[in-house]
Parts: sequence; structure tokens; C-alpha cells
Amino acid sequence: MGSWRFGLASALTALIGLLLAPAAGATFHEVKVREVYPGSAAAPAAEYVELQAWASGQNHVGGHFVRTYDATGNVVATSPFPADVPLGANQMTMVLATPEAESAFGIVADGPLAPSGQLSPAGGAVCWETIDCVAWGNFSGSLPNPAGSPAAPSGIPDGMALRRVIDANCATALDPTDDHDSSLADFAAVFPGPRPNSVAPTELSCAVPGGSPASGNPYGPSEGTPQTTLKRKPPKRTGDRTPTFRFGADEAMARFQCKLDKTAFRTCRSPFTTKRLAFGSHTFKVRAVDSGGRIDPSPASYRFRVIPKGG
Repeated sequence: MGSWRFGLASALTALIGLLLAPAAGATFHEVKVREVYPGSAAAPAAEYVELQAWASGQNHVGGHFVRTYDATGNVVATSPFPADVPLGANQMTMVLATPEAESAFGIVADGPLAPSGQLSPAGGAVCWETIDCVAWGNFSGSLPNPAGSPAAPSGIPDGMALRRVIDANCATALDPTDDHDSSLADFAAVFPGPRPNSVAPTELSCAVPGGSPASGNPYGPSEGTPQTTLKRKPPKRTGDRTPTFRFGADEAMARFQCKLDKTAFRTCRSPFTTKRLAFGSHTFKVRAVDSGGRIDPSPASYRFRVIPKGG
């Protein structure tokens, strides 16, 4: 009888220990803000926030929340996920959106962003719990996680979103080193492209045989990368000192980076009109970046000369 009681007491002690034990490894911590869209002048209520995981198993997000802030750091709203999302793959994304955004982009969001009107293009901030934050425009407040200098200091351009640049350690997938605690360095204005959890991730691992990380694109010079096409360009000799270029890519959700002469590549959109150019030779280059962060390794390039009109 004594051994039976001892066994029962041991079992009860073990069960209580399990119930009171701290939770296993965090299943929502390895997530960062990936994209923020504040709506447009034509559809100001079509807002969304997209998150992305940089490790697998980070889909236990039920009850965890996105919090938005105004330009001075006051909390505007808190939007929790109503339940866990089913897809827990590495690089999976999940979207909180207004009904207007769901309609505008033809998606079913993973949770509501409510109320509408909480994201101002002029300035504000978004945080995933206290884990990751991004600020933009004229934001001047404080946040629970460092966001550094705001992205898009002049405000998010109309009809554009802010998206995290994923090129620090692996150019084809989000990883921890993509976060520099500087919104200005980490985010760029792009065409909006929300990807809810129901859509499988397209990002590719940078691992190469042997397990070591590869730099750049590990799949060869062009395999799996977007291809850029110049659709409109000025004549080889032109009197237009602010020529316009139009371009596209073979992937619908691609964004673009442009450079002129010796300047660095910068985010741009088609059509792109140059600043006022000096007379002489110039070279314009543009490259596409797909939704997985893969960059066209062979940018479209065009060399031309600006001459005086009538010359």
C-alpha cells in the first residue's frame, strides 16, 4: 500500500511539474515586420501589415499582436491574431489587413487590422509585440524595440508599401542579420504585394553542399532569378536632358532598382525620369528584384548621349 501511495505521489508531482514548467522554445519570437502598406489616396482604408518568420515553427501567433503608432509615438491600435496560422515553414508570411485591403488585393488575411485609418503615409510606426519595429516618415516618438532613423523620411509614396530588404547574409531569404535596427537602412518603398499564410513561401535557402552559406545567388548566374527588360528608352543621341525609361520583368511581383552613371542602385519604379543631366555620355541600368529577394544578375543597361537641341 505504501509503495502504491509513493508511486501515486510521484506521478502527481511529475504532472504538476509539467503543468508548471516554463513553455518550450518561443514559437512567435523569430518573426519580423516584412511589409507595411498605409493605403493610397484612392483607397486610404486598404491597409495591411505583413510579418515573416526567419525560422520554422513560428506559427503559434494566436493572441499575439501588431501594434501601430502615430508620428509622435502614441499607440493608435492593437490588432491581435485571432488564432495560430497553419503554415509554420521557414520564411512563411502572415498578413493582418483591413477588409478594404483584402478586396483590393484579392487576399484572405490571417487576421483583421482594425480599425482602418491607423496607418498614415506621412509618418508612424508598427511593432510586432515588443520584438520588432519599423518607423517611417516624420515619426519622432519612442518604441519598445529600436527602429532607428525612419524609412521614407518624406513619407511613404502614394500607392507604395515599405518592404524589408533581405540582402545582408542571404540574398534569397530573410535572416536575423537583415535587421540593423535602422528602418532607413532596412526598408525600401516598393509596389505592394501582400502574401498571406495560405501562400507557400518562395524564398530559397543560401545553403550550398557541405552546409556553408553561399554569398549572392547559389543557383547559378540566372536560374531562378528575375529577368529585366527595358521597354522604352531615349534615342542614342537625345536633346532631352530629363529622359524617361520604362521597364518591366518576367515576374509580376518584381520591384526594381535603378542607377545612373556612377551612382549606387536605388529603389525605383517604372516609368523613371532622370534628374536634369549634363551634356555628354550617360549609362542607365535597372535590375529587377523578385518577391523572394533574388536580384537579376545581369541588369538591363543602356548607354546614350545628351546633346544640345538642334546639335
